[in-house]
Formats: sequence, C-alpha cells, structure tokens
Amino acid sequence: MKKWITSNYHYMVPEVDETTKCKANFDSFLAGVKLGVDYLGSAACPVVLGPVSLVHFAKITHGTKESLLRDLLPIYKELLKKVAALGVQEIQIHEPALVFAEDSLMSLFKSAYPMILPGGPRINIVSFMEDVGGSNYQWLISEPRFDVISLDFTRGRSLEFVQKYGFPADKILGAGLVDSRNVWKVQPDFVLGQLSQITACVANLRIQASGSFQYLPWDLDCEVALQGHVAGGVLAFAKQKLGELTLLAKAAGGDASALQAHQAAWGKFTAAVPRSGEYEPAEKDLVRPESYAQRRPTQLVDVPLLPTTTIGSFPQTAAVRRLRTQWKKGTLTKEEYEAAIDQQIAYAIGIQEALGLDILVHGEAERTDMVEFFAHQMKGMLFTTNGWVQSFGSRCVRPPIFWTDITRPEPMTVREFKVAQALTAKPVKGMLTGPITILNWSFPRVDISRKEQAFQLAKCIRQEIQDLENAGCRVIQVDEPALREGMPLRPATKDVYLKWAVDAFRLSTAVAKGPTQIHTHMCYCEFKDCMGAIDRMDTDVNSIENARNGNETLEAFLAINYQKGFGPGVYDIHSPVVPPVKFLECKIKSFLTCLEPTKIVVNPDCGLKTRSWPEVIDSLKNMVEATSAVRAELLAAK
Repeated sequence: MKKWITSNYHYMVPEVDETTKCKANFDSFLAGVKLGVDYLGSAACPVVLGPVSLVHFAKITHGTKESLLRDLLPIYKELLKKVAALGVQEIQIHEPALVFAEDSLMSLFKSAYPMILPGGPRINIVSFMEDVGGSNYQWLISEPRFDVISLDFTRGRSLEFVQKYGFPADKILGAGLVDSRNVWKVQPDFVLGQLSQITACVANLRIQASGSFQYLPWDLDCEVALQGHVAGGVLAFAKQKLGELTLLAKAAGGDASALQAHQAAWGKFTAAVPRSGEYEPAEKDLVRPESYAQRRPTQLVDVPLLPTTTIGSFPQTAAVRRLRTQWKKGTLTKEEYEAAIDQQIAYAIGIQEALGLDILVHGEAERTDMVEFFAHQMKGMLFTTNGWVQSFGSRCVRPPIFWTDITRPEPMTVREFKVAQALTAKPVKGMLTGPITILNWSFPRVDISRKEQAFQLAKCIRQEIQDLENAGCRVIQVDEPALREGMPLRPATKDVYLKWAVDAFRLSTAVAKGPTQIHTHMCYCEFKDCMGAIDRMDTDVNSIENARNGNETLEAFLAINYQKGFGPGVYDIHSPVVPPVKFLECKIKSFLTCLEPTKIVVNPDCGLKTRSWPEVIDSLKNMVEATSAVRAELLAAK
C-alpha cells in the first residue's frame, strides 16, 4: 500500500509484469453503469480512472510506462465504447496524475488522448488535490475532445492559470470551490472572491467539490454533541457540502443572500474563539544541546551491537478492544481499566524479555488510533461519534477537529511508561506521535495557518518528552509517518512546508538531553523528494518501512550520505508469513554492506497492532535469533 497522492488514504499498488499480456473483464463495472442509467437516466455519470494515471501509479516489474500504456489503450478504447453504448451523456475520466506536471507524463497524455475517446458522450476530464501546472492546463484546454475540465480550486494555482491562459467558450469548467478534504464551511469572502474572478473569464461554469468526499465524515446531523458547540455552526460534512454547492450556484447566479448565514456563523465563531497568534520558535529551541556525533556515544551504552526493537504497538486483540469499550460505556471504573491495561503491559514486557529483545515497548494496549489517542488528551479539539473516514480497506479512523488553541494539560503517556519500565531493567521506549502527523491526520482549522497549529502541537509533544525524561525514559520515539504525505507538490510551496514542518518536529525533540536517544518512524511513502528535510530532523535513529520495496527507501537515505542511526525494516508486518531466520540474516547482512554496524537498529517494518500474537512471537523470535547470529559473526571478526 501507498498513500494516495497527498492524502491519508492508502491504495493497493497494482503490480504489472508485461511478460503477461494485459486482459480485462469489465462485466461488473458495466452492469453497475447500466443499473445507474436505468435508475437515473441521463443524470448517470460513470467514473473511469484514466490510463495515464493507472500507468503512473502502477509498479512495473518488466517493461516501461510507454509499453504498458500501449497495451492498455485498446482496452480503454473498447471500455469507453461500451460505456457510451449504454446511453450515458457524460463520462468522467479521472487523471489525478495531471497534478504532477512532469514532461514525461505529458508525453503519455498526448499519446493516449484523443485516440481512445468514443464519439457521443461528453468527456469530463478530472484532476484533484493540487493544480495541474501551467503546461498541463494549456494542453487540457487545447484538446478538442474534452468537453468538461474539472479542476481543484482549493489548492494550488488553478485560478491563476484560468486568468493567464483563458478558458475556451465551447468547454465547461468544473470549478472545485468546495473543499472535499476539510470539515469547514466555505468562507464567504474568500470563495465569492474566487467565484467573481472565475466568472469574469469563463462562459460555462459548473460549481462542484474539489474532489471525492471519501475523505470526509458523512453527515454532521448525526453528531448531536457538536450541534450546540461554538464551532458547530461553521462545520460541514459531506452531506452539508452538497448543500453548499447549491448555495454557491445561487451566489454565482446573483443571489447576494445565498451565503449570509455562512457569513454570520463565521463571524460568531471568530468572535468567540481566542487565538494566541503566530509563534516563531527561537533557533536555540530547535537545536539539541549536543551534536549527533557528541551525543550518540552517551546513549544506551548498555545495549549490544545491532540492538533489536519493535516499532511500538503489539496486537490489538478482541480482549483489549473489549476493555476500551467497557471503559467508554462506564462498566469499568478508571482504576479497573488501568489495572487491566497494566496486565496487558506486563504481558507485552514479559514476551519481549523472553524473546531477548534489547529495547522494549509497552505495547500501546490503551491506544486506539495513534492520533486520536493523543488528541483526546489535549485541549482544543473536537471529536465525532460517527465521523468515520476510510484509511484503507475496511479500516476507518475518526480524525479530530481542531477548533481553538491546542494545549496539553497533563502528561499523556508517563503512567504507562512507568508501569512498563518498572517491570524490566532494559530500556523501554516512550512512544509519541509527532506534531506533523497529528496535524495531517486531523481536520485543522482553516482560519489560521497550518504552521501555527503545528507549532502548538509541537509544544505539547515537547512537554511530554520532558516529563518522560524526568520519569527516567532514555529512548523516545516520535513517529512522523505523515511528514511526506502533507508535502505540496510544487517546489516553492513544498520548500516552505518542509521548513516549518521540520522545525515543528525539532521544536518537539530538541528539548531532549544528549543521552536521551530520539527515534522516529516513517512508512507508506517514497521519500526521495524530501531527503534533505528528513536529515534536518536530526533524529538519533530513523526507522523506516523498507522490507517490501527492495531496499529502495534505504538506497534513498544512502544517496544523501545519511550519517545517523538507522532502522530499515527487516520484514513485512502486513504479511502473515513468518520470516525464516536465514532470510532475516541475509537481510541484516545486506544492510552491513552499506551501513556501519554501530548505526543499525534491527526492527520490523511497522507496528504489530494488526497481527496475532502467535505470528508476532514467531517472527520476533526469528528476528532476534538472526540478529544474534550476525552479531556473533561481527564480534568474532574483530
């Protein structure tokens, strides 16, 4: 799985081996289209992922993007012909790869269109999550077979391109003015200004969402607790955003009163919610007291060469989930719940001690989602009851909603750390979620900057690190899997984001004393385009998802001469297959060909929350055995 462009949605990467000819069976899809036409008539509009995006997001084990596209074009041509024959009046072709604005992709677009397009139905070419870039925009408006061009106006420079290059009078612009990736109502002054500028350039206009509503909770009306909250008046989930499309259409038609209620609600919210203002940390607050070279020899001096550890979580069994449910329902007191969680911690510590791991974790039995858990212990956030948003497959999360300044009233993880550390002489990791991941996996405010909110979160994590250190914690992991995900696609905005995002991480961790080892963990992304920023995070150990990509991520770190501690995952936690000892030995030895032994930490690819205990025990047993064998060889060779 990989992250879908700049979202927290994960998609399964299609893997293509072009030694086998592409085949397709669209019977189920076409049956669905026919059902839609029978029910909706001319309003039915099928959606097809475009061929260039399919090629771009696929992993090609043999062949090239060009050769795969050539194989796909006859299949697409036949599919679109069959769709047109069902009587639809418009076909949406989604080409999200347009947002990458790469010359190599443009050559694929020009070779694919218009040869695959049937006559008859309107063709609506759709892109989202960013602007499409100036050259891509010019190609879109010049392609005669595109009748509708749907663009995201909530991010990037789409409006600028419309103003600079114009828009053909014989085409329709689908203007994505309602943001499909946040839970806030449109801000009238801003959106009406956009609308005015667009209508000055465009003859035929559709008002629409910026993209799919799959990133949003469904219906605010289901959230009784939010109805009376001061922020409730300016919230809009998917159903409410559909209503906003109607209001904006009325405003575009000259109805000046269409958004008056919105204006009043935002005014009330702004007047009621205090704001601390922009904060710029001093440089001294972003820098560890000692350089990596100075502090590294003082850290965890009692752990062996090639120390073994895990990423943090252990299996979330039915019994663990039942405990949390009972506590939420009030059938367990806080004391009873904590005592039961402590039993789970003791079990996790006992398993790790028995297996011989070197750096232990408490297992996170008390935690649900890695963001939701921390958000519930901070002030300034709202939570839904039914606001589930799909992350991948059947897994959903309920992102917190920021509504005012974020603060941390008391320690969030210290109690569980103390329980775990009291059970072992080995170091136990303090486990935290980083500020940028909390930001990117939540619904932050839109009336203030994301940077401002990131620094508020960073101060909370900074306080937690201080409290963990005071409790005796010698190694603290601050996970940032969403750092890359939140990065804009254009160089100028990308660099600005990475500057403040890394500053927020460093504000969190720079408070740690030299002997305290700071880890982070990253996964589900390709990091080649932000390696400099990752290096600037100045962590002592970076654990990464690595097992499933042929060491591509490891190679990206080596390409920048990464000098700090490294934990490239040795096995894939998403597979139920227990990795053999010999396989793991070879994996670790492959790291030794390019990394110094003193810099390597041995760990799985990711957290073990989704696995069963038998799988976890067998896999970790083999990992420890393999590490011990390699360690013995290294010591013998000295």
